[in-house]
Amino acid sequence: MLTAINRLTTGLVLIIGITIIFSTLVQAQPQRMSIEDRVKILKDSLKLNDDQSTKITKILEDQREEMTNAMNENKDNRDAMQTARREIMKKTDEQIKSLLTEDQAKKYDQMLKTRRARMGQRTRESGQ
Repeated sequence: MLTAINRLTTGLVLIIGITIIFSTLVQAQPQRMSIEDRVKILKDSLKLNDDQSTKITKILEDQREEMTNAMNENKDNRDAMQTARREIMKKTDEQIKSLLTEDQAKKYDQMLKTRRARMGQRTRESGQ
């Protein structure tokens, strides 16, 4: 009876340990936001009007399609993929900024700086 309880306890501890490890690994992976979530953040942060939100949604949908095509075209060339990705992101940021007021554009620039800093930090942490 005692060994059955010990086995059960050991099994539960093992299951809990695996669950904690898996949960930590999943949380460590950056999750991609949906276009809707990205627009909502921009709308809230920049106080976008409905027309701006609609146009930015379209820009982000186009960006997603371009990114997918660039990844497919350059799947064997990481440098080319990264170059294409940077160019697409730059174009997207310029298109978004063209829709913003001066004050919104300043806030957007600050958001971009924060994003770049986070991306640089992740790159340094991963040792790349």
